[in-house]
Formats: sequence, structure tokens, C-alpha cells
Amino acid sequence: MTPIWSAILEVQDPDGARTRHPFRHPRIRVGRARDNDLSLADEGVSHQHCEFVAEHGWFVVRDLRSQNGTWLNDERIGEARLRDGDEIRIGATRIHVALEGDVRRPNRRDRWRALAALFGLAAAGLVVWRLWARESTLRARYVSELRLHLQRDPCVAPQLADVAAVDRQLAGRSIAIALDKGEVKIAKADEEADRELLAIYRREAELTGALSTALTQAQQGERESLERLVRLGQRFSTGRNRKVAAFAEAVLRDRENAADDLVQGVLQHEKDTERLAALTEAVVVRREAESAAALAHFQFASTVAKLVESCRTEVARLDAGATGALKALEE
Repeated sequence: MTPIWSAILEVQDPDGARTRHPFRHPRIRVGRARDNDLSLADEGVSHQHCEFVAEHGWFVVRDLRSQNGTWLNDERIGEARLRDGDEIRIGATRIHVALEGDVRRPNRRDRWRALAALFGLAAAGLVVWRLWARESTLRARYVSELRLHLQRDPCVAPQLADVAAVDRQLAGRSIAIALDKGEVKIAKADEEADRELLAIYRREAELTGALSTALTQAQQGERESLERLVRLGQRFSTGRNRKVAAFAEAVLRDRENAADDLVQGVLQHEKDTERLAALTEAVVVRREAESAAALAHFQFASTVAKLVESCRTEVARLDAGATGALKALEE
């Protein structure tokens, strides 16, 4: 009997090269071995990976117990009936299906077949309902996880209050020294104040180190929370939900980067404070004149307060985008 339909398999290999292969009824076998009807140079493809079959009026793809599986439109299948425009992925090779003609099963007025079709529709409806219920449950979980993630503030840590208190102690104060013929001179009245400042610098370096550690640990929690969201988002089956999840996750990665910038800034401030304390000790305690110029011209790259303000501004901007994605998933 002459086939009433035809198919073209457009193959895109791992390097992006495309070739077209007409389907030869009733079947063609695909794999890495050369004796296949369609042989592919792809290490991710099994020797006999899958086959395309004309079966009872349907165009069918069937996995042949391959190692890496056969994927139809990004879903792993054992066997599936194909439609025009479907894409099969095996290994790193993609096969686009183009169908022409009446590829569906011919209609026959047979009550048993009609009854079977009715049961098939009922089963399909049940499958659709289950998919809908699964998607709704998954969306609710994603929304809950996203809301919890946004409740985290990556720009704060308990140690911030202690650092701010030390900064207030330092406000308007500076080391009082003088150089006389290459020697460090400190008035007796100023030495006690200088040593007090040195102790505060050391305390600030210690507190800033604790702050950077706390922020780094909080960032690890942020990353773990984001990875949970990514795994949930990958389980969505509808294109709309996938797109919204991908947008939300991109925003959250930018949010993570803003917090990383804060951590790096605090680490730099810790190093700067340690250097300031070392210079102060060299000049005030050991009277090293060669360190006096460096101490006189010392400047911080930034303050912790400015770093936190910058982080909060950026996170607030990004949270607005993530909240939009949250509302889209709740609708």
C-alpha cells in the first residue's frame, strides 16, 4: 500500500551542521553504529539509539534502551507518536520532524474503535487534569520558596550595629603626631588619645572581620535557596511558568551579585583597617618615622555604611522585579 504521508528528519549535529533525511517507510533506525539507517557521529548517542516507525497511521519514535535516553520536546520518552514540528534530542543531536499528508489514523465507523477512542479521551482528560494539578502544586511551592527568599535581607548582619558603634567613636578623631628632624614627636597629652585610637582601630578590624564572615555565611544560605528555586523551576511543564521562573532566577542572581559586592567591600575595609592599625602602631608605639607619611595620607576605599547603603539600594531595585514575577505566578 502506498503511504499517504511523508516525513523529513532535519538533523542538527553537535557542531550545528544541519542535514535533511527523508523518512523511508516503514522504519529507519538511528544510532552511532555505521549499520544504522541514519548513523550519527555523536558520542552521546548509543550504537542503536532509537527508531522512527510508521505504525497504524502514526509516525512513532521509539527508544531502543539507549544509555542517555530519547527526548521529545525536552521530555524523556520510551515511545511517542510524533506531530509536525516536534523535536527529538539524542545525545547532543537534535532532530526536527516535518510531516506532510494524513499522518493520523483513518477514521472508521466501528463502535468498538469509537468506544476505545472515548476511553482514550477520558484517559487523556485524566492525564491533563493530573498535569494541571501537578503544575498548580508546583507553582504554589515555587511561590512559597520565592517569597521566603525575598524575605531574606542579604545586606544585613548582627555585627553591623557593633561596627556602626565603633565608627561613631572614631567620628572626627585623628592621630596627633609631629615630625621633628626625622623623628616622631608626640605630645604627652596626645599620646594617651593616640593609643586609645589604636585600640579602637584594632577593635574595628576585629568586628569587620566578624561581619565579613557573617555576610559570607548568609550568602551561602542565599545560594542554597536560589538553587532550590532553580530545581523547582526546571520542573515546570508550561512555557509561561518556565519563562517567569527563568526571569525571577536571573533577577535573584543579580541580587546575589549585589550581596557579593558587599562582602568584597567589607573584606577590603577589614584589610584597610588592619593596615591603619599597623601604621598607627608603627608610628605611635615604635616611633617609626618612615611610616608617618603613609599614616598621614591613609584613606579608606569606602566605609561600611556606604557599602551597605549601596547594597540595599540595588537589592530594593531587584526585589521589585522579583515581586512582579511572584505576582505573575500567583495569578
